[in-house]
Amino acid sequence: MSFRQFPAVADNGDTYVIIEFKGEPSQDGKDHDPPRYELADGRHLVRRGQQFITTGGELTLWAA
Repeated sequence: MSFRQFPAVADNGDTYVIIEFKGEPSQDGKDHDPPRYELADGRHLVRRGQQFITTGGELTLWAA
């Protein structure tokens, strides 16, 4: 598993760090699991293009 971090901004201007987790490619070279996105506090995010939304819908972020 690998990960990367990148900045994001909420509607109110607060900044966050999004962590993207990627599984290791299979032996045939294809990724079988889609990336997973989380905030540093462990809240899961759903990605819609450049927009990231917490699973409860309380926070919407845009990749900076």
